[in-house]
Amino acid sequence: MKKKLPIVAICGRTNVGKSTLFNRLSETKKAITSPMPGTTRDLNYAEIAWGGKNFDLIDTGGLDVFDVKDLEKNIKLQIETALKKADLILFTIDGQENLVPQDKQIIRELVRQKKPVIIGINKIDNQQYRKKIDPAFERLGAKYSVPFSGHNGSGTGDLLDEIVKLLPQAKPREETEEYLKLAIVGRPNVGKSSLLNSILGEEKVVVSEIPHTTRDINDIEFTYKDKDYLLIDTAGIRKKAKVGKWKDKRVSAIEKEAVGSSLYAIKNADVVFLVLEAQKRLSDQDKKISQLAVDNSRGLVIVVNKWDLIEDKTEKTYNEYIKYFHQNLPWLAWAPMIFISALERQRVHEILELAQEVYEHQSKEVPQEELDQLLAMVIGKYRPKQKQTITFGQKKKRLMIDTLEQIDVNPPTFRLITPKPKNMPKAFPRLIEKHLREKYDFLGTAIKIFIEESE
Repeated sequence: MKKKLPIVAICGRTNVGKSTLFNRLSETKKAITSPMPGTTRDLNYAEIAWGGKNFDLIDTGGLDVFDVKDLEKNIKLQIETALKKADLILFTIDGQENLVPQDKQIIRELVRQKKPVIIGINKIDNQQYRKKIDPAFERLGAKYSVPFSGHNGSGTGDLLDEIVKLLPQAKPREETEEYLKLAIVGRPNVGKSSLLNSILGEEKVVVSEIPHTTRDINDIEFTYKDKDYLLIDTAGIRKKAKVGKWKDKRVSAIEKEAVGSSLYAIKNADVVFLVLEAQKRLSDQDKKISQLAVDNSRGLVIVVNKWDLIEDKTEKTYNEYIKYFHQNLPWLAWAPMIFISALERQRVHEILELAQEVYEHQSKEVPQEELDQLLAMVIGKYRPKQKQTITFGQKKKRLMIDTLEQIDVNPPTFRLITPKPKNMPKAFPRLIEKHLREKYDFLGTAIKIFIEESE
């Protein structure tokens, strides 16, 4: 189990550059930045290493105004939770503007919490701006302040120096074990954020019936049964033709960036959870999202959410849904399926155990001796012929294959070596994959097979 690190929470009013600072300090683009207030809705997490010390950085939403009442209440609750857990608070202000009464009130409240508070004076891009900094904040009780620019990075090294100075316990992690990275993907509003919160047992991300609530990629470390996971909640992926088609161009830009981040999350995950709604029919978009996982050779688990909404369930109900799924997505017969209710926390932790099993199958290595036997069995059973490549009407010759060998794992990757690759029928690699799965299962795992010419 990985050690718990001290937490630094970035907070402040909307649009003062919190997410830009978060991206700068974490050297990522995890937080979506936009001039539109309220862009950041979920808490963003990143581990920061500086000066031989490590700490967890949290980016929060703005402390002042949001557009939807229920959403506002949920977001503010998350911010309060982050501030309670924080060992240090980094209150960010716009250094190009004068302090407003709301800034002063928030700073006084933060100082009363008896935790270290650093006033981060953002947007100080040059010396001219330094001379114009409002001196009023120095009278508000905060002992530490640092001018910097999240945009161009000037002064952020000084800011990090100040942070680690106030966090003497922020020691580097000793463990080297890596997390199992799990990406939660699906169409908007299928319950991805609810699932993540249900797994964690707390409201880590905003849940709302309003589509597109999740905008940022949320990477959250989690330990279950002594195994470490990185849960990645992603934005809902709409049809490509609809992405970015909003009247407000700022919202369109945010959605495009959010969907791009979701695709990046799929590519970098170990296992992808494709979340579907049990009460709704499969859509073309569900098929396209699942294909993204397959194309990127990621492990795949089909998570059928909202199973609690299906009335009078029996064993036949399960079997009928599985049959319906395989009729519509037959190429995913190898992906395990689990029926859950994120709302009622039914079987949510079984998903983690299933992901662990899938990852073990991704790492599976087949001994060469057994691959030789499997290839000989397939050739003997099917007696494959080469493609017709020379003269029309000429009889097809027997397909010549030198060997089948495994060359990689994660995903399991094989190559068929033959004297003439152009003579290999397209169906033969699929036949090899079929028998590899029959004998070795490769649960939830995409298989790659390459064809190479003999030397």
